[in-house]
Amino acid sequence: EERPSKIRKVEPSEDLRDRNQNRSASLEKEESEELNGLPEREDGENGTPQADAQGETAEKPALSKSQLKKIRKREQWEAGKEYRKIKRREKHKEKQARKAAQRAAAEEKIANGEAEASEVLPTTEKKPRPRRPIQVPVSLIMDCDFDELMTEKELISLGAQLTRCYSDNKTTPYRSHMAITSWNGKLRTRFETVLTNNHLSWKGMRFFEEDFIAAAKELDGIMRGPEGGKLAGALSEEEPTTAENTSLESTQPKQEPSIVYLTSDSPHTLERLSPNTSYIIGGIVDKNRHKGICYKRACERGIATAKLPIGEYMTMQSRSVLAVNHVVEIMLKWLETGDWGEAFLSVIPKRKEAKLKVKKEGSAVDSKATTEERDSGDEEE
Repeated sequence: EERPSKIRKVEPSEDLRDRNQNRSASLEKEESEELNGLPEREDGENGTPQADAQGETAEKPALSKSQLKKIRKREQWEAGKEYRKIKRREKHKEKQARKAAQRAAAEEKIANGEAEASEVLPTTEKKPRPRRPIQVPVSLIMDCDFDELMTEKELISLGAQLTRCYSDNKTTPYRSHMAITSWNGKLRTRFETVLTNNHLSWKGMRFFEEDFIAAAKELDGIMRGPEGGKLAGALSEEEPTTAENTSLESTQPKQEPSIVYLTSDSPHTLERLSPNTSYIIGGIVDKNRHKGICYKRACERGIATAKLPIGEYMTMQSRSVLAVNHVVEIMLKWLETGDWGEAFLSVIPKRKEAKLKVKKEGSAVDSKATTEERDSGDEEE
């Protein structure tokens, strides 16, 4: 048999040779680009536009999962406001219908002689109307110039505490003049948007865009005027003003307003509240991150400072720093009773395990605070 002939080698054509050369050049170019960096493209892929986007991303880091969860939860709460309002109305209507049905059944039993009216009908005795609060010449001013030092959660808590302050002052037997200063920024925006301007209906509460010193000057004129109030409650123990004292006082030059900044860092202790005096309370919720900020602020402005006499009357297992509304409530209670021990016992939250050390009369006492824990649990300086 004849062996098959070998396949002859065929020289590549010029076209094929050119294609191979172009292919090699293209590969070399790609390798060079990988070493020197990605090329700029007009479509922005791997080019300058995308680099700019990456720069923006670096400047604005992505939110964490917990932050996104909080945002979604807040949005869901806001979206459900109208639904909750409708449900409240429906629930109120159902309650009214249920009461009407019960009353109709009771009246039917009375008509049939099955029961006496006193047995089935509710008593219609009117509750005694609360006594109208007596205005006293003392001012409580909340200094709210700490927006930038608080988180959003702390700002929400402060808003709730200020609402509680207004409510307590409205219902107390002896009402003080009350004001909120540095009324701007995030806190004001929250009241005007989320809380739907509810603060505009607060009678007796004044709002100042200026600082606490400007507010104290205006309130000083009000306290010394016809609408300032009268010395009542614990203030009635002050030395009465005689005609001689009044005439002497009128000949003296106008005094600077009396201002005391309350802070737990002060070396001075407040023994009693004085008429025609403005007491400043730091409107900040910070979990004690910014220690001494209120004391430093008062010293820089040349304002007298004082702390509540908690150490003289109470022993506590935790810090003696209280929430804004607790400080206000304690001072209002003192105006009513004139007894710091009683005021502390009725206001300080149970979680602080406060015990009365010494009563006003000086007798030793060791009793736990019996008050229930207040709604506002955040602390302020």
